[in-house]
Amino acid sequence: MEQNTTKRIPRGRRAILWIAGIAVLLIAAVLIHYRGVHPIVTREYGMSAPQAADYTLRDAVLAGTDVRPTCGWHALNLKIGGVPTPVLLHVRDTVAPTAEAIDREVALGIPLGPDAFVGNIRDADVVTLTFVEQPDFSREGEQTVRIRMKDRSGNVSMLSARVSVRATHPEVVWEAGSELPTVEAFLLDGVHGELEQPIDPESVSHVGSTRVVIVTDSGVRSESVLTVVDREAPRANGTSLLLLPDETVLPQDCAANVSDETDLSFAFVDEPDYERRDVQTVTVRITDEGKNETDVQSKLLISGVRPKEIEARKEPLAPTDFRNDEGDVIDVPAFVPDVPGVYTIGIIANGVAQTVAVTVADTTAPEIAEKPLSHETTFFTGHTYEPEDFFEASDISDVTMHFLTAPDFDHAGEQTVSAVAEDAYGNSAVCERMITLSDDVEAPEIYGVIDRMCYVNEPIAYLKEVFAQDNADGRVEVTVESEVLTYQTGRYRVVYHATDVSGNEATRECTFQVIDQTVTEEEIHAIAEKVMDEITTPDMNKAEILKAIFDYVQKQIVYTNGSNHNYTDWRKAAYDGFTYGIGDCYNIYSVTRALLDETDIPYLSVERVKAYPWRTRHYWVHVNAGTGWYVFDPTWTPRHRFNCFMWTERQCTACRNYWKYDTTRYPPLATEPFDPDAVAAIENRDG
Repeated sequence: MEQNTTKRIPRGRRAILWIAGIAVLLIAAVLIHYRGVHPIVTREYGMSAPQAADYTLRDAVLAGTDVRPTCGWHALNLKIGGVPTPVLLHVRDTVAPTAEAIDREVALGIPLGPDAFVGNIRDADVVTLTFVEQPDFSREGEQTVRIRMKDRSGNVSMLSARVSVRATHPEVVWEAGSELPTVEAFLLDGVHGELEQPIDPESVSHVGSTRVVIVTDSGVRSESVLTVVDREAPRANGTSLLLLPDETVLPQDCAANVSDETDLSFAFVDEPDYERRDVQTVTVRITDEGKNETDVQSKLLISGVRPKEIEARKEPLAPTDFRNDEGDVIDVPAFVPDVPGVYTIGIIANGVAQTVAVTVADTTAPEIAEKPLSHETTFFTGHTYEPEDFFEASDISDVTMHFLTAPDFDHAGEQTVSAVAEDAYGNSAVCERMITLSDDVEAPEIYGVIDRMCYVNEPIAYLKEVFAQDNADGRVEVTVESEVLTYQTGRYRVVYHATDVSGNEATRECTFQVIDQTVTEEEIHAIAEKVMDEITTPDMNKAEILKAIFDYVQKQIVYTNGSNHNYTDWRKAAYDGFTYGIGDCYNIYSVTRALLDETDIPYLSVERVKAYPWRTRHYWVHVNAGTGWYVFDPTWTPRHRFNCFMWTERQCTACRNYWKYDTTRYPPLATEPFDPDAVAAIENRDG
C-alpha cells in the first residue's frame, strides 16, 4: 500500500500565511490607489489652504480644510473617484516678522513703549515687541533704539529706530508783531520749566532767529530757536494829493493809514508824470521785512491853481469863489457844493483849462429854534418826549438832537428845557425854552361802539370798527367784556374798556344780537371781490378806490323805500343788493360795507337817530383815507338828490337832520373839504 508523503502545514502557520497574503494584497491595493497621489502637502502659515490638485492630478475632491489652518499636522479627506483617501497637511511658520522703523521726538522724562517705534508690522501671526536695551528717556539727546520682534513660532528679527529726547522744540516759528511767546511755546507737552533769560520784545518786531535757553524743573538746560517771520502783507489805503508844478512827492506820501509789524519800504510802481495837469493815478508798492507786498493806488493832481476850500451850501459854484490871484476865471462847472468832501473841478483860468481841487467843508453850526406849537398842544406828565417835540433844527447835512437839560416828566408846571443840535460834521448849537407839563385827567374816547349783529357759531370781531383815542396817548388799547353766547340766538350785553397811561378809564356798552346765518361770509366775499376786480386797478390810490366804490353803488343799486328786511342781517341785505340791483339805504350801506371790506381803508358804520322830520331809519359809513374822517353815503333818493361823497359835517347840513347821528360815539369829522391829491401825496410819501 502506497504511503501518502504530502506534508501538512501546521494550522498556525497557515493562518500566518493567509494574513501575510491578505496584507500583501492590501498593500498592493493601497499602492495602486495612491499611485499619482502626494499624501503630504506642506504650507507656510498664512498661505491659502491647499486644493485637491495639490495632492493629485486625478479627478478628486478635497474636504475638511479651513481657510487659514493653524501651524501643525492636519488630516484631510480626499475623495478619488468617490473613494475616501486620507491625506495630510503640514502647516509651518518659518518667516520672521518685518516692519518699518519710526523715528520719534519725545519729551524729556516721558517714556515710550517699543510699539511707538514700529509701524506697518507684517507677519502671519501675533508679534511680540521688546527693547533689546531700554532707552534712557531721562537723558536729552539722540539715541538709537533696537527692537526685537518675535512671532509665536519663534521667528525673530531686529529693527533700529532713532529717538530724540528733548525738553523743548528745536524751533518755534512766531509771527512778527504778535505777543511775546511764553515758555510753554518752547516746551514739549509734559515738560515744565522757565526761560533762562526773558525774551527781548524787540526780537519779535523784526524777521530773524534768536537763541532761547530753557531750564526744566529737573534742572536740565535745553536750547530752542525762536524764528520770527512776517507772513502778513502791510495794510494801507490810497489818498489824494495836490501838487503845484514845482513840487514833487515821495512814494510814502501817497499811502495813508499804513500799518505793519516790521520795517517797510516804499516805491512807485510807475513814477508820477509831473508834466500832466490833470488827475492821474499812481501806484505805490509797500514791502515789509518778510517780502510781503501791498499795492495801493492814490490820486495825484498837479495843478497851476491852488486848492480851494468852500463852505457847504445849496447854491452852485461861481467864478467869484476863486481868489483874484488865480487870474481871470471865466468858467466854472455847474457844481453844487452841498456835500462835504474833496472834489476835482475843471475851470478856465487865464484862458487855459485847469483842474483845481475843491474842498467842501461844513463848519457852520445848525440852526435850532423853538418849535411852533398851537394853543391846543399840551404836554402831559408821565409821558416821555423827545427834543423834536419842542425844537426844530436845520442844516446842510443831517442833524441829530439831544437834551442838554431834559424835562422832569413827572413834574407838572413850567420848567426850562434845552437841547443841542449837532450836524454830521460835529458842528452844534444850543436852544432853550419854557414848557408846561400838565397832569392828564381826561379819559380816552371809545369810538364805534354801537349796537351790532353777528351770526350763530361764527367768531365775533369785537374790535372791528372800534378804537380808542386819548388826548395824551393817542390810540390806546381796547378790551372787551362780553356775555355773548355765539351758539345761541339772542341779544347780549358787551362792554368796552380803555385806560390811558395816567390811569383814566373809559367804558361804553352796546348790544350784540346773534342771528341765524342766511348768507355765508365766503359768498359775500366772492361777490365783492369780483366787483372790486372789475371797478379798480392795482395802481389806484385810496381816493380813487373810494370814488370807484361810490360810483358803482350809486349807479348799480336803484333806491326803493321799504325793502323787505329787518335791518339786522347785513349780509342778506348786501346779497340782495348785489343780486337784484335794487334796495333801500340798508341795502346800499351793506353793499358799501362789503366792498370796503376788500380794502384796507378804515370805515365806521353809522345809523341816523330818529329826529323830526326823519323818523325812519338811515344807514351810511364814515371813512378815513388818511386825511381825516368823512361822510360816505352813496344813497341817492329823489327827495334830496345829493352825492354825499367824502363830505364834511358842514356839507351834510345841506339836508337838515338827514345825517344826524350820535356824535359822541364817533371821532370828529374833518373840517376841510376832501382833497384827493393830499391822499395821493401821503401814499407817495409813505411808499
